[in-house]
Amino acid sequence: MGIAGGGVGTVPGISIRPATVSDAGVVGELLADAAGPLAAPIWGGGSIARTRERFAGMYACWGGSDNHFVACEDERIVGVIAHVADRTDPWQSLRSSLATLRVYGVLGSFALSWRMRHMVSAEPAFVRNSYSVWNLAVAEEQRRRGIGSELLRHAHAGARKAGALTVGLEVLIGNTAAIQFYEQAGYKERRRRESAGLRKMTGAAGLIYMARAVRDDD
Repeated sequence: MGIAGGGVGTVPGISIRPATVSDAGVVGELLADAAGPLAAPIWGGGSIARTRERFAGMYACWGGSDNHFVACEDERIVGVIAHVADRTDPWQSLRSSLATLRVYGVLGSFALSWRMRHMVSAEPAFVRNSYSVWNLAVAEEQRRRGIGSELLRHAHAGARKAGALTVGLEVLIGNTAAIQFYEQAGYKERRRRESAGLRKMTGAAGLIYMARAVRDDD
């Protein structure tokens, strides 16, 4: 699908490689922590520990690690990112549904869908044919080293290789640090959408869609 491979980046001691199923435990923790106020109420039924466990379980399922890449230092995972040319891939949607059913069970999957309705109501429409970035997370003790920027550059290289014109992502309204980080990388807000239901459940007002042009130097 035109995804960039692994390799050594510009941050000393950090390399990036395609993720594997064996990374599930560490990646599940990273993604749960990065989900912030959404993690426990939506995916964990109120428990952040349960969220980490469920994220790891879904990641370990068939196709769960597809399109994901991990940043490593001495073989220790310190960050993760996912990026892909088309997030509307029907096979990916099927794998995600099967993983949810396996991890949450039938009743749990219905309950998750009910909670997720607030996420859906807060999602701005992303630009069709735009390269997508999601699940960017760096271990808390490893932040401010440039690892997040290195992972983002990896995604931008994937977008350029795929021939995309733009690359986009979503960020929570009110997540000032993340918004500033993406703005420094050239992203601009394209649209936002608030959700009273999401605010009531998680305290988060909604989501912002940000995008940037793919450049020749990516």
